Amino acid sequence: MNQYLDLFLDIGQSMLEAGAEIHRVEDTIHRLCRAYDLERAEVFAIRALIVVTVKGGTGESFTESRRIYRVGINMARLEDLNSLSRYICGEKPDLEEISLRLKACLEKKELRRWETAAGYVLAASTFACFFGGRLGDGIVAGILGGLLFEIDSRVGSQNPQKLVYTAACSMILGFCGMAWGLLVPEARSSKIMIGTIMLLIPGMAFMNSVRDMLNNNAMTGFFSLVDAVLTAGSIAAGFAVPLILMGGR
Repeated sequence: MNQYLDLFLDIGQSMLEAGAEIHRVEDTIHRLCRAYDLERAEVFAIRALIVVTVKGGTGESFTESRRIYRVGINMARLEDLNSLSRYICGEKPDLEEISLRLKACLEKKELRRWETAAGYVLAASTFACFFGGRLGDGIVAGILGGLLFEIDSRVGSQNPQKLVYTAACSMILGFCGMAWGLLVPEARSSKIMIGTIMLLIPGMAFMNSVRDMLNNNAMTGFFSLVDAVLTAGSIAAGFAVPLILMGGR
């Protein structure tokens, strides 16, 4: 029972780290426990912790907990984990098969480096043009999007302090956008900065926080909402520095 419970917690932890909402994580673990006749499965999850208690056939209770240190967004992995949990509930494989399938899911090759970089560049340039920038502004915003990708790939993976890291990235991008506006008078530095800002906005985190609150997970939703608001504040503070020092137009 402990072995099954440990694997189910691994699945729940992976889902939470991939950006799943709290209700989905709790429901998935509860369904997995019920599929294997683990009685009275009580699941409690927040952004930083998962605790599961089940009762065995002899009346003995088993409790497992898992501390979550990093939560991100990985929709492809989340989809694979959802498919895995549905397969487990339907087919009820043994421990070894669950372990192998989970390992394969977590080790599945993600997007290639150039594909991720292209996403950064395309998003930044498109938003800059969408909000009123010219083609040249979109190109510069795309270049700054590529710069942010390099920063994320080299520094972001080292798990720095999130708010300081976000403010520092915003400041760097802001100074680059303002500097280009000074070098090229025709450029619209404000549109360039808007394009790069959109790469940092915690939109998914904000929507998940609202969804958690609507699913009666008020505490987790509130903490997630505060985190999203603080992140937005750090973005504003980072971009405010070059605007104040260099002026904007």
